[in-house]
Amino acid sequence: MVAESVSQDVVLIEQQGAVAFVTINRPEKLNALNSAVFAALEHALDLLEEDVAIKVLVFTGQGEKAFVAGADIEQLAQMSTMEVVEQMTFVHRLFLRIGEFPKPTIAMVNGYALGGGFELALSCDMLVASETAVFGFPEINLDTLPGWGGTQFAPRKMGSNRAKEMVLTGNFYPAADCREFGFINRLVPPSELRATVLELAQSMTAKHPFALKMAKSALQQADGQGLLAGMQYETLAYTANFSAPHAKAGLNAFVNRKKQGPGS
Repeated sequence: MVAESVSQDVVLIEQQGAVAFVTINRPEKLNALNSAVFAALEHALDLLEEDVAIKVLVFTGQGEKAFVAGADIEQLAQMSTMEVVEQMTFVHRLFLRIGEFPKPTIAMVNGYALGGGFELALSCDMLVASETAVFGFPEINLDTLPGWGGTQFAPRKMGSNRAKEMVLTGNFYPAADCREFGFINRLVPPSELRATVLELAQSMTAKHPFALKMAKSALQQADGQGLLAGMQYETLAYTANFSAPHAKAGLNAFVNRKKQGPGS
């Protein structure tokens, strides 16, 4: 039986049979991703990879409003360029690990999946969404760009044209519109989300774990050619942009608007 909490409860693990639900637990911040969450996710993966009782991982966010609404902008705005590069390298490795994890991974998207949250969801093998889910890459609206794998995951999961539209416009898309994009496996009413995910996960837990591991590995070889090189290029592109004055200004403007409150 795996531990029920990791790293000060910012990530929770709940075991249901052979399925582990990994929940990002910052609902007051719409489950925004920060350094503590990344460290906790890595620790959770360490635990769950070693636990032979766990056959499938499900990633989700606490509450009904958000899966993960993106990066913690307040933390990001305070980081130096070198710190951003170090964080990007860590997150790229983390999200690649989720994609290459020896056990199947499912994103259970229960609300906003934006920016880094969308990248986390796309790193999973499958994505099941509530009809209330909303997807988007809003980074360009802050004069920056996706930096945790989005420019590489998105074209692979939805095709180049759709990915370019989502990344370059910064628009939000309701789940119903995204179904035709191809990255959503199943779209269900909110009340049926967990049961649908559990049914999907349990359909795999009955399979031999080594067969699942090898099948997933083979699929990754077909799907992931050039992904690491793409991640490395994304690091260069993101760093070049982050180093420029407009990127810091965009992040700080967001933080200042948040501090001033609605209507500012």
